[in-house]
Amino acid sequence: MISRKRSRALRTYKSSKRSRSRRNGFKVVFLLLATVCSGYAAYKLDINGYFTIKKVDVNRTEFISETSLDSLCRCLFLGQSMLSDLEDEKNELSRLAFVKNVRCLRRFPDRIRIQVEERRPVALANVGELLPVDSEGYVLPLDINRHALELPIITPRSVVAIYHEEGSSMTRLDNEGRQLIQAVMAFNVLAPEMLPRVSEFAINEQGKIMIITMEQGLRVVMGKWVKRKNIEYLQWMLEELAGRRDIPELVDLSFEGQIVVKSRKDS
Repeated sequence: MISRKRSRALRTYKSSKRSRSRRNGFKVVFLLLATVCSGYAAYKLDINGYFTIKKVDVNRTEFISETSLDSLCRCLFLGQSMLSDLEDEKNELSRLAFVKNVRCLRRFPDRIRIQVEERRPVALANVGELLPVDSEGYVLPLDINRHALELPIITPRSVVAIYHEEGSSMTRLDNEGRQLIQAVMAFNVLAPEMLPRVSEFAINEQGKIMIITMEQGLRVVMGKWVKRKNIEYLQWMLEELAGRRDIPELVDLSFEGQIVVKSRKDS
């Protein structure tokens, strides 16, 4: 009797399992058919121009001429398919000197928004002349007087610290110049209120970053890289020296746990 019940339960389980498998199979076939049909419909609509880009919007820019950028974007994107990847058009835009990144936001069926991220100047490189450079060390073709750029000056040890990047029309700072850029960006992130108090970033004979303060003309050696604790030491030291006449000639913060002060009498 027990054996018959088990046999009946087993047959019921197998029948239920086959039924579920059949239903799952129907679902898969249905999804495949729906995908094929929707893809075919999109293909037909694209052929008929339904997904052809007819309107191009571009975000506002500060350093790139908006008129020129709008004209170029319309030339590149109008008439293209919304279903294409648009990589060639994005790469063409990225060749512009001030363009750092390009995003395409589609608004179906026929509208696209182009978001251009500009390269922005963060410092002036002193390489025989003052050249605006961005956070990656690329030289930007900007008139510093026209744009009234008030930025920290970085001075590499060599006036030939720039080179033409291979495969690009852009000019870039070498490794030493980019080391100075990283120092500027460290101040910008960790203590942006301190940047206006720094006149110049340079590299000394030991390859360490040295800053010159705006008020006292004090030279401060920060180390190979700018660290948070060294910026905190600098802030404390400038507060201590405020209003004093006996300003030291040089302060070295590059040694771990030690501040070296060289007075003008020692020189």
